[in-house]
Parts: sequence; C-alpha cells; structure tokens
Amino acid sequence: MSRLTYDDDLFLRMECVLDVPVVNQIVWRFDTPIARTVLESMWTNLAGGPINRNVERVAVPGARDRWIKASTSLPLDIHDVVLGPDALSDWMEHRAAVPLEPVGGAVWQLAYVDLLDGGSAVSLVASHVVGDGGALTSAAIAAVSGPDDPADFRSAWGDDSPSDLADSLGQIRTAASGLARVVGRALGSVFSRQPIGQPPAGRTATAVTGPSSAGSFAPSTVVVDCSTEQWTAAASAAGGSPNSLLVALALGILTASGRVDESDPVKVSLPVSTRVDGDHRANATSGVSIQVEGGAGYRTDLGPIRRGSKTAFTTLADATHSSDFELAKPLMQMLPDALAKWAARSATAPLCLCSNLGTRGAALRSVGGASARSVAMRSITQNTTAELLRRTQGGVSVWWNTSGETATLCVTGLDPDLFPSREHLRGLVAAEYDRWQLTPAFW
Repeated sequence: MSRLTYDDDLFLRMECVLDVPVVNQIVWRFDTPIARTVLESMWTNLAGGPINRNVERVAVPGARDRWIKASTSLPLDIHDVVLGPDALSDWMEHRAAVPLEPVGGAVWQLAYVDLLDGGSAVSLVASHVVGDGGALTSAAIAAVSGPDDPADFRSAWGDDSPSDLADSLGQIRTAASGLARVVGRALGSVFSRQPIGQPPAGRTATAVTGPSSAGSFAPSTVVVDCSTEQWTAAASAAGGSPNSLLVALALGILTASGRVDESDPVKVSLPVSTRVDGDHRANATSGVSIQVEGGAGYRTDLGPIRRGSKTAFTTLADATHSSDFELAKPLMQMLPDALAKWAARSATAPLCLCSNLGTRGAALRSVGGASARSVAMRSITQNTTAELLRRTQGGVSVWWNTSGETATLCVTGLDPDLFPSREHLRGLVAAEYDRWQLTPAFW
C-alpha cells in the first residue's frame, strides 16, 4: 500500500490539524548495560526498515496522500547521565515527548540510558502515523534480530498505485457508493423504527481539585511488572483468561478512581489487529467493544467478560457486511482539513480501553545477547492540556504484554481530575494488584 489508509490519515490529521500527535513507545529494561555497537546495529536496521517512512501530501482534491521513504532520522540518543531506577519513569516520559514530523521529517527515535543499579533501558518511539503497535513491534523485532523485514509488516517504497487523478476519481466513486448504502440503511431504520446508534456515555464523576486548564498537562502513567504465572493463575482461578483479567483490572482502577460507580455498566474498548503476512499498512487495527454489567461481579467471576469478548471477536472476524462507519471512511478521508477540524470538536476518548499485545514482548526480549527483564509497550498523546483531556472525557487506558516469565502492564489515567498524579494512580494500581493477589514491581 503506497497510499495512506483512512486510519493513517486519522493520525495524520490529529497531528497536523489538531496538534495532538500520538506516538507509540517500546521500552526495554535490562539488568546489564547494552553495548553501543548493538544499539547502532538496531538503529541501522530501523533506518532501513518499514517504519522509516514519510507522508508526501498530494495536491489533487480527493486523492490520498502517498508514502515515501524518509530522508532523515534522529540520531541514536545516549543519555549522558546515569540514572537511579526511580528516575526511569521520568526518562520514559521525556523520550515519549520527542517531537516527530511525519511529513518530511524524522518519525522515530532510539534512545538509551544506563542505570545506577547496573542495569539499562532502551526506548523506541515512533509516530502513530507511520505505524500502530503491531507495526512498531514488528519493526523492532526485525531491528533486534536482523535486517530482514518481518513477515507482517514490510516496506513498500515504490508507488505502484494509480495517478493522483485516477486515485481521486476512484475515491469519489467509492465514497459515493458507501454514502448511498449508509443512506439506504438509515431510511430502512426510520421506516422500521429501529435506532441507528447509541449516544456516547458522559462523565459520571468530577473532582474539583484537579490541575488548571492552562498550560500543558501530561496524563499520569504507571508501568508495573508481575509474574506471568501469577497473572495466568489469578485469571484461571476466577474462570477467565489473561485478557479478561486485564479488563477486570482496568475496571477496578476506573471504579476506584470515582469515575464510575460499581453499579454502573461500563463500555470497554478492545483493539484488534487486522495485520496479515506481507502487510504494507502502517495502521492495521480494528476494534470491538463489550458491555460489562454493574455490580462488580467480575471481581470474583471473569466468565461473563471472557464470553462477551469471545463473542465480539468472533463477530468481527465473521462479519459479512461493512458497518456504516466502514462505508463512510472514504468520504471522511476526503474531507478538507478545516472541515475535519470542525468535526473533531465533539470527539471523545474511550472510557476504558484495554490493549492486549500478548506475547509480542517475548520476540523482542533478546537484544545483542542480553535478555530484557521486561518490555513495556504503550501509546501516548503529546501536547495535551487538562482542558483537552476533560473535553475528550477519557477514562483509563491499559496496555499489557508478556516477555517470558514477566507480564508488564502500562496504565494511563486520562482524567486529569481523578488521576492527577503518577503517585495517585500508582496507589490505585497497587490496590487492584493486591485484590487479585498479584505481586507488583513498579518501574
């Protein structure tokens, strides 16, 4: 795919139109230092791989922007001060804040720091425009194992697509067809008196001691390890899977914050990768949602979450017709920037998002012969303010993966009033781990 998809375009608009870039980050934590030659080899492989791409804007209205190989990259960043382990979280945040430029600039950065306990950490950050979590982990796997592209995310620098004019005409035809089908379904819903959609959930709790709306405000984030065996055992004991325990933990943190009441049903968003072998797409992620009923029954019985998730995943995989949203994507991608900015005024963030990256950390664990203690993966929105976070009404987002015997969870509290600091969020996470008899090891 040499043209941007709708999902690629969405993240490009967030950065170029709304000035809220989204980046993905992988952080390795080691018990030993990593040789500079190993880091330089990683950097070289990343520079020659599929993540090193830029967007070339096109002038023909309706035509999709084009992918080209990036002409510049940020140099390997080696921190010149040895850090105490308690400063690792701050270093991660600073690396995640690095400015990136998907249109004509650097789109990723590899960084390294030594720790006072004899260990070290490596950070890889990339713009979400050029790759989702699956793309970044695949590019990183290739970078640590060798220069070959991974099977599920390959480079495609040659432009084998039609001309800009032909692409524009094709997009117009596709958008018109999709719009006609959406209108037809809407008319059918009117005549059958069936609702077309559900209104978004609003806030159920608001604190009055949060940060001022003025100035930047980074959402609070906590990274925590525990034994993979402990996690699996806790899930199994409650009749669930590792994924359903992830959902339950996120719901417990959200409830403890005061954002929702135990009696409230909660919509949980679950990202799903649609990446296949030989994929060129930067972003290849769909998603499903499940409704977890109130009453906090999930704290002792994970069965309903497990069954609900399985049904949602099966429905997504077996879908025989496109949703209205899918049909409208070509039209939305054709919208001019000014109209897209206007439409984004009412956009909201998920109340509870749970991203399960599974065993991806295991393939990343060995770097130059050194085995990482743990591997953390997450997504971060840059340039946020308390006002923006309040308006978009996000709740809690979590990312989880395993790397051998270690399960690593990244938790971000998107409500600036109910998650005002890392220390506060850490306390909520610690209490939830204790509830599930998990032993936390915080970064």
